[in-house]
Amino acid sequence: MDAMTKWHPTQSTPRSPDDTLAVLDDGPRTLDLHASSAEELRLAGVYTRSCTTLQLLDGYRSDQDDSEADEDDGYLQTERRYHDNGTTSYYRTFARRRRATGVHATEPDAFYERLVEEKHFDPSGVCRVDVHFALGQPYLYRKHYYPNQRLKSERMFFVEDEESMRCRKAGHWRTYYDNGNIQSEIVYNKDGVRCGFCKRYGPDGTVEWVKDYSGEQQKRVQAFNAKRSSVDIGVAEAAHALGLSGQWCAHVVNRTYRSKCAPLHPDWRRTAGQKHSQSWDEARRTEEFIQLSRAREVLLKYLEEHPAACACEHG
Repeated sequence: MDAMTKWHPTQSTPRSPDDTLAVLDDGPRTLDLHASSAEELRLAGVYTRSCTTLQLLDGYRSDQDDSEADEDDGYLQTERRYHDNGTTSYYRTFARRRRATGVHATEPDAFYERLVEEKHFDPSGVCRVDVHFALGQPYLYRKHYYPNQRLKSERMFFVEDEESMRCRKAGHWRTYYDNGNIQSEIVYNKDGVRCGFCKRYGPDGTVEWVKDYSGEQQKRVQAFNAKRSSVDIGVAEAAHALGLSGQWCAHVVNRTYRSKCAPLHPDWRRTAGQKHSQSWDEARRTEEFIQLSRAREVLLKYLEEHPAACACEHG
């Protein structure tokens, strides 16, 4: 190297398109945020920002750093309202986010307001409702307070979609009396269904109601599995139960099984319009589901013991 030539650590010979694509052969076949190369993540559209390259050899001034110029879309905004006496009645902090529907940015509904924090106050300045929905996590927490500032209720939601705020109950839901004693405690699992021991208490702390939902659910699981295992059907009967004929594979079996089970689901019946007026027999629904479940189990086991070409590949 010539002694008069300055060497810049950030300067390198630009990669040609062929060199950039060649790097992709060295990384994992499945895209990974940490293991994949920067070239892969840029080409896949994961990295939407350029690399923050600085020339430290020429000096650096922290108050003149303009290498992070794309932060406008991350600013938080706060909306405030006030009572007639001048005290704060409400404030809400949110971030404006672009909708995933592909609406042009100039359209009025191109953005939505993603809640971060919300609080409501009475005229005396006491916080009555406190909502937290931290960025980067799906759980929303809501607390309600009495005028004496004691906690009235605390609830947690799992937010499935931030745009529509569709969510389900999650975790421990508790309510309290104004003297601070617990009033009720309900537990919800990952599916938003009650589970474990749920209790309700009297004002003096005595237990007035208790139910073990997980214990009951486990008994139903055991009863269902026992009934299903007692159903003895052959392959031909199983295929007939699912309405299958000709060639079929595991994909066809599972797909047909799901379509057959859909009308048996209570939510489907409640939203199916013309089906709503039909009588609903819980015991019959369970028996039909047992037959379909057992038929699927028999056919999948047969396919494991007799491997064949996938029927989906033949159209």
